[in-house]
Amino acid sequence: MRSFFEPSSIAVVGATPRVPKPGYVILTNLKRNFKGKLYAVNPKYKEVLGVPCYPSLNDIPDEVELAVIAVPIQAVEKVIDDAIRKDVKAVIIITSGFSEVGNKELEERIRQKLREHGIRAIGPNCLGVYHYPSGVDTFFFREPATPRPPPSKLAIISQSGAIAASLMDWASLRGIGIGSAVSLGNKIDVGESEVMNYLLSEGYDRFLIYMEGLREGEGKAFLETLAKASLSGAAVGVYKGGKSKVAKGAIASHTASVAGDYKVYKGLIWEFGGIPLEDFSEVLAFLSALQYSKPINGNKLLVVTDAGGIGIMLSDALGDLFKLPKPLDPTLEKSLPSYVKLNNPMDVAGDADDERYRLVLERLAPKYDLVIVAALMESPRTSLYLADIVKESAERSGKPHLLLSFGGRMAEDLERRARELGLPFAPSVQEAIAFARLSWKWFKANKALKARVSCR
Repeated sequence: MRSFFEPSSIAVVGATPRVPKPGYVILTNLKRNFKGKLYAVNPKYKEVLGVPCYPSLNDIPDEVELAVIAVPIQAVEKVIDDAIRKDVKAVIIITSGFSEVGNKELEERIRQKLREHGIRAIGPNCLGVYHYPSGVDTFFFREPATPRPPPSKLAIISQSGAIAASLMDWASLRGIGIGSAVSLGNKIDVGESEVMNYLLSEGYDRFLIYMEGLREGEGKAFLETLAKASLSGAAVGVYKGGKSKVAKGAIASHTASVAGDYKVYKGLIWEFGGIPLEDFSEVLAFLSALQYSKPINGNKLLVVTDAGGIGIMLSDALGDLFKLPKPLDPTLEKSLPSYVKLNNPMDVAGDADDERYRLVLERLAPKYDLVIVAALMESPRTSLYLADIVKESAERSGKPHLLLSFGGRMAEDLERRARELGLPFAPSVQEAIAFARLSWKWFKANKALKARVSCR
């Protein structure tokens, strides 16, 4: 697996100076960031973008560890034969047009050749690998139009390349971290479990998985890896595509996967410690907030806000999952203005300044399992320093905190500061609710997995 993420050398087969073909974009991305040796393969050119270019893999005078294949489908098998002769360790087959459109015989023939010669493969019909630490980037979306996000210990593993790329684009815009992303496509070889195991060994502890289906023989390995990751403290969010009959048909023509029964998938994900993601708001909340959060240890929720209506919306939505006990602290109440009463949601009033938030959080946060601070930045007395106060409260109390704010430029600036601090942030009430639901699912999944393990 190391050959996909930390190769010493890469050859781009199908490299071209023609914009915006995949071979051009992939070579451009790698030339910008990849730390190893780089080669181009195309019989039409002596060099491409300043990179030495050769007629075939076998003409490259040095070793090639990873070959990225971005050629028309009719040329792929010959490139695979060349890769075998060249003793390439791994290939990423970007090209589409295989089993997802009924071309199963070619896909199976290539799979057998690769397996017989011990060459690992990602794809076909994929975007391949983005790995920030090494600069490997085979996603054929150009910067700066599609910028890459800052690094983190979160990895996206997706059968859909478009979903992976779109999430990376969205995360980059908001300053949300992604350390690695793998688009698996048709999965003729490498699947989710091997990618997870490798990245776990590299210190990754958050995994966002978009899965359409598992191939025959993949299920046991995936569930064992899911349990291993969860028991190590990692959070694994799984969005399963193909919940409806209509979607199952779409999947067959997308990555040729067998979708399976969603209820069965969901039950197994729960049982082995994963977090089933039900909708796209939960996907975004996992990426933007849960990846920065610790797991909760109970269901007592505190909402602190300067906007009473937002507090009511949150308590209405979350009251069935969480308890919202009223705080009791006479000393704190005496320290607040007479019109600010202890309650939950705790309305600190529209004239609250940063120090009022600090005082309330210092006294109340340690008594709860999860704290949501909903601050509307139109208040003239709050500042961007509020994000620091919330971060300090989370660290001091040891309890997960979420900062919620939405609106105009001040809210955007507050989010930017929260991202700099690695503080869970939600730019909408819906995302805050989704984050709280995910925190509860993570808590329940951990309990279920530990109970299952202890009963062995």
